[in-house]
Amino acid sequence: MKKAGFWFWPVLLTLLFSGAPLLAQQRGEVVERVGNGAINWTQGVISAKGSGAPPKGVTNIAQARLMAVRAAKADALRNLLETVKGVRVDSETTVESFTTKSDRVMTRVSGIVIGARLVETKYLSDGAVQVMMSINLTGELLAVMLQELPPLSQPLMPAPPLPKPLPIPAQPSPGPPPVQKPAPPPPAQKGNVQLPPVTEPRGTPPPSIETKVQTPTKAPARAEDNLELKKLNYTGLIIDARKLGLRPALIPKVLNEKGELVYSSQSVGQQDIVRMGLVGYAKDVNAAARNQRVTADPVVVNGISATGEKKTDVVVSNRDAQLILTTAPYTGYLKNGRVMVVYD
Repeated sequence: MKKAGFWFWPVLLTLLFSGAPLLAQQRGEVVERVGNGAINWTQGVISAKGSGAPPKGVTNIAQARLMAVRAAKADALRNLLETVKGVRVDSETTVESFTTKSDRVMTRVSGIVIGARLVETKYLSDGAVQVMMSINLTGELLAVMLQELPPLSQPLMPAPPLPKPLPIPAQPSPGPPPVQKPAPPPPAQKGNVQLPPVTEPRGTPPPSIETKVQTPTKAPARAEDNLELKKLNYTGLIIDARKLGLRPALIPKVLNEKGELVYSSQSVGQQDIVRMGLVGYAKDVNAAARNQRVTADPVVVNGISATGEKKTDVVVSNRDAQLILTTAPYTGYLKNGRVMVVYD
């Protein structure tokens, strides 16, 4: 009976700790397992678990439990640091690339991990403790990585000319109605004389004083001759990059087929990137469309390939790139970072 109980609690705890990533994936969130930790790219959270046991010889139960908690937290922080090092920054580097090259960056990243928040604590029947700790992908960690990235080398895609609104023709205003003079009364007749019947004048009736103005049919707005825009007021951008082998990163890029930048860290203010990240990630288009990042009415385009050493940058067709840069100025969805990427 004791042996069954010994095996029951660790198995239950494992299910509880692994249940959160599984539930997140069912909600269409992107969760990547790295060592003993996980990166939730949709929520922007890095988490790791750790376990600790009370030292032998400690008879005070409260003290033993406290020491077990401390050991579990230390183990979780070690695992969390290793998970953070595995985060992809862009198509060429990871966090570990910067921490290995610079002691200053290593010190700052370690300080961020030490300040991790305690998410969950589990107490086992044998006195052991397991904890879950996490930090945000955005905020201080992202700020450090932005400072270490070199300037972008790809050229910017030239912005297409904005569609010109059709001229509205001047509408003639109807003139004042003509003043009709009353007909003179018939002359007085002496005696009992019968007047002739009044007949309506024959011929074409006079035109009505109301003038109908026909509204011209509005042609669809175009960015260029071969690109028809259905609308201009999109509230966000969703890039469907499934089946491309794409991998998420802190600072990815969107390129056209010529290798020109369509969307990058230059498109958004640095403070906004630090606050909410450059892009959001989801597992399917429906989950991305429900995300508040792109609000109510996003435009969806298909990615055609994943590029870069770590396959974090997505390439869209020249046609879709032109559509993006043509519609984005109307609601500012690019400069506001309202971009979601869907990948499998």
